Amino acid sequence: MDTITHTLLGAAIGKTILGKRIGRKAIFYGALVSNLPDIDVLGILFLSDSQQLLFHRGITHSFFFVILVSILLGWIFKRWLGDGNINWMNWTLLFFITLLSHLVLDSLNCYGLGLFEPFSNKRVSFNTIFVADPFYTVPLLIGALFPFIGKKSVEKIQKWNTIGLTVSSCYLIFTMLAHMYCRQIMEQSFKEQRLLSDEFTVTPTPLNTFLWMGYSHDSNGTWLGYYSIFDKQKKIDFYRIQRNDSLITTFEKDITVKNLKQLSNGNYIVTKEDSILYFNDIRFGQVSGWNKADGPFAFKFNLNKNADNKRALNRTKYKESTYEWFVLLVNRIKGK
Repeated sequence: MDTITHTLLGAAIGKTILGKRIGRKAIFYGALVSNLPDIDVLGILFLSDSQQLLFHRGITHSFFFVILVSILLGWIFKRWLGDGNINWMNWTLLFFITLLSHLVLDSLNCYGLGLFEPFSNKRVSFNTIFVADPFYTVPLLIGALFPFIGKKSVEKIQKWNTIGLTVSSCYLIFTMLAHMYCRQIMEQSFKEQRLLSDEFTVTPTPLNTFLWMGYSHDSNGTWLGYYSIFDKQKKIDFYRIQRNDSLITTFEKDITVKNLKQLSNGNYIVTKEDSILYFNDIRFGQVSGWNKADGPFAFKFNLNKNADNKRALNRTKYKESTYEWFVLLVNRIKGK
């Protein structure tokens, strides 16, 4: 998830666990520690672009990291603050739940994370929520800001914090149910059209959990289609995208391509634009194209030797203005 959402959830958890004992400082500690797993972004200083993409959400997003850091921070804060009312276990619990919340949220979107590193490099992703979703974030924002608006009693602050957490948590449950429903519809339509491919994946489109993208790849390419929970028909228009592995036969031993293939878990296509080869990771969806087959993909890695790919994800510019793009998205969400 985005940094703002992680910060707000950490603040809400901090308030819930230690708010009655240390007041608003609990909000600050929870918000600060909640973003600690993303310290792996510093890998950009010493890793290549493709290595950094693999390193991100790796060891720092594992159970091993959460347990180790929670215990360490619990000990440090107990010694640093020396508050007799809060023991080591209280601090450790705060940091453990806060860090674990980061992992839970990140596991729900498509990037995946190494929950079991360093013992296994298998990436876990449940594809139930987009990396930024205002329907989840706004309730947390209201609950987190309320304590700082005027003078509020401890009871009212706690009440609004609880409301924010409850509403956002209920929305997470809704995203999981919507995912199950849309997956069933799309997979059934896929089978009815007798399209042959490997495993079927469904993931939400930007900023919502009403319009979903479904895709399934094989050794030659991918079938891809969209379905909104407001669509009147349950027959999905799937279109075919060729993988074009022949374009990268000379890159087979290239460490960059190996890293990208591992990252994408086989969900990729290769495109050529003006003599430049691009590796596109399908999992992150298209920038637009919900009503057509030629929308550019959000993840676009330039395979030229000295290309700058620090913003390979979401680097593609919209063909339309931001307003037009948003209108297109909303209209497609409404159904067809």
